[in-house]
Amino acid sequence: MDSEQAERIRKETIARRHQEYEEEYEELPEDAEETFLKVDGMHCATCESFIESLSKEQEGIYRSEASYSSELVKIYYNPDQLAEDELPDLISKMGYDAYPMNSFFGGDNFTQMMRLTLGTIFAVYGLLVYIMVLYPTYLTGQPLIPFSKTAIYFFMYHLLFMSSVVLFFTGFPILRGAWVSVSVLKPNMDLLIAIAAISAYLFSIVALFSGLQEIYFDVTTAIIIVVTWGNYYESRMKNDKNSLLQKLMERRIQEARVKRNGSTEMVSLESLQPSEEIIVKAGERIPVDGVIKEGKGVVNEALITGESKPVSKYPGDRAISGTILTQNALTVEADENVQSTIERMIRLMWDIQSGHSGQQRLVDRVASYFVPGVLILGFGTFFISILLGVAFSTALLSALAVLIVSCPCALGLATPLAVASGFRDALDHNIIFKTGAVFEESTKADILAFDKTGTLTTGRMQLLDDGNNGQALAYAAMIEQYSSHPVAEAIAHAIDEELYEVQDFRSFNQGVAGTVDGKRVTVGQPEWAVENGHSMTTEQQQNISEARQNGQVPTVVAWQGQVHSILVVGDQIREEAKSFVSNLKEKGKKIAIITGDSKEAAQPLREKLRPDFLYAGAKPESKTEIIRELKESGNVAMVGDGSNDALALAEADLGIAFGDLTAIAAESAQIVIPQDVLHKVSDAFTAMHLTKARIRQNLGWAFIYNIVAIPLAVAGVINPLFAALAMASSSLLVVGNSSRKLKL
Repeated sequence: MDSEQAERIRKETIARRHQEYEEEYEELPEDAEETFLKVDGMHCATCESFIESLSKEQEGIYRSEASYSSELVKIYYNPDQLAEDELPDLISKMGYDAYPMNSFFGGDNFTQMMRLTLGTIFAVYGLLVYIMVLYPTYLTGQPLIPFSKTAIYFFMYHLLFMSSVVLFFTGFPILRGAWVSVSVLKPNMDLLIAIAAISAYLFSIVALFSGLQEIYFDVTTAIIIVVTWGNYYESRMKNDKNSLLQKLMERRIQEARVKRNGSTEMVSLESLQPSEEIIVKAGERIPVDGVIKEGKGVVNEALITGESKPVSKYPGDRAISGTILTQNALTVEADENVQSTIERMIRLMWDIQSGHSGQQRLVDRVASYFVPGVLILGFGTFFISILLGVAFSTALLSALAVLIVSCPCALGLATPLAVASGFRDALDHNIIFKTGAVFEESTKADILAFDKTGTLTTGRMQLLDDGNNGQALAYAAMIEQYSSHPVAEAIAHAIDEELYEVQDFRSFNQGVAGTVDGKRVTVGQPEWAVENGHSMTTEQQQNISEARQNGQVPTVVAWQGQVHSILVVGDQIREEAKSFVSNLKEKGKKIAIITGDSKEAAQPLREKLRPDFLYAGAKPESKTEIIRELKESGNVAMVGDGSNDALALAEADLGIAFGDLTAIAAESAQIVIPQDVLHKVSDAFTAMHLTKARIRQNLGWAFIYNIVAIPLAVAGVINPLFAALAMASSSLLVVGNSSRKLKL
């Protein structure tokens, strides 16, 4: 596939992704530009609607599309009215923090800790007051310590102050979530929690100024603190995950070495000018697309194209950004529009991800029905009590008991604590879940699609056949230790000790040569050796042909006009791959293997692993098409390791970045496994299944509690104090269940 075809497919992919918006939105003006922002604070589908409506209010923004599952917002704006760097401040309102796409992390951990620390201190102090004064008064009519009436009211006004801080400062994220749900008419869990906390708070204020001692500020603080701690625990697990991902993101190319004013200097990619000459040394990644002006080298393009064989490059050839120069040095002239293949892939990946609308969290879907029901029960209890002749204060207490006992602390903790536990136990096994949404959405994968290189294979060149001549192997290993070519490294590692001294070493694009043991030895491609006057037998030619049909690299060792040995180098299927694939198929999974190698080179995969689907000759642009085709047969999980897999990982129902990762692959997947162990993929599915089961256990207990407690509160059997105790007990059970280790 040439560059024009790749670009055409890229544009078609974007066009299809935008097609679903054409009827909903008016056509954008020609001057509209788009950008992507990451947003901290989005945690449910209601946040998507609120962010989008918030953006529409800003002059100069045409429209926006938010996705809480990927924590992204895509903004179309007027560049004449707004600069791109102004957009984050416009979106950073109501506690949502927006920042540029190239800033991997955001968030204000200090503010979060301040909210939690201050709230906990005030909650503990308030609890001591209740233990010494109010609880004994409720039970015996006398405080534990004989305080004067003035002192008791002094304590009660302190409780008002402290509970106000807890409610409005510590509980701000919860209140914000409740307000957002009301503003977009989508009741969520935050609204349920806020109703109970605010009801107890307002009742207590009225009771305090009415001269009553039966106040329930403790209920307000308990609700806010319990839920906030649960959310903090989940956030801490995510931060542990982010610290590992940040190391992966550091691999992204950010600078280039350019020729300017007769000297070379390192400059940022943003300051790179069209047609500037970039110098790339052996071992470095090519930073931008361009044409090779000077030098001859060998480039590993597996990162982008998926081809496992290194490619020789000469002046006039295309250089693709993100590929690795393994030998010599090149001077690359940047394209006129200074674009990077990797950057284009990143933007297409964002485009795919932003098209995946975040699924509303399970508890929020429950809340959309539960909120109206609780409000109806609360008001119904109050009015029915009044109609039955119950005193106004008693009717109000019964209604308050209903609201408090219905407070979904257990429901609110059910998901974040179970998800945090899933994050924690998965991290202990080197499995990184980037979003808690995977625990709540379907964990079923009918088809597992694997990129071949780096997943089912080792992703490293290895010596598969050491030939039939030990002396030739020793000669080759001694010479290849001076080369940085991937094939050379595999051969050089075949001999551990220094057997011969190499003199007059020279490197060429198709091989290397050196004087060993008094002989001028040539090691390299067969055709190159023949061109240099070395002959080979018919049997050797057949061995070379067979190696190439299997997708391997034959390397000849020749001296004195004769090829003495054929060494075969290639990527090797992992030892555990066959049993791993067999186990998946026994569980009813269908296996798809995608490779950039030719059909002939991919044939060993078919014979050894027997996949249900085998796609050979696949390019990055075509992998998304393959995933779409597979999705017609069921849910698809994609497992890949390189930037050439990024688009497919983003397109799949579940993306798993595996092994020796690139930053872009890690960013596009929902699960990251930075370890070359295949069974970790199975462990990831086990973690999702067990965590989802635990969420359902927690929700089940929470519903049982509500089914029993709400009727008792409606009947007036329990008062707000016992309602609060029942609520706390149910929350403790959820905490205990969530704290158990997952058995991975």
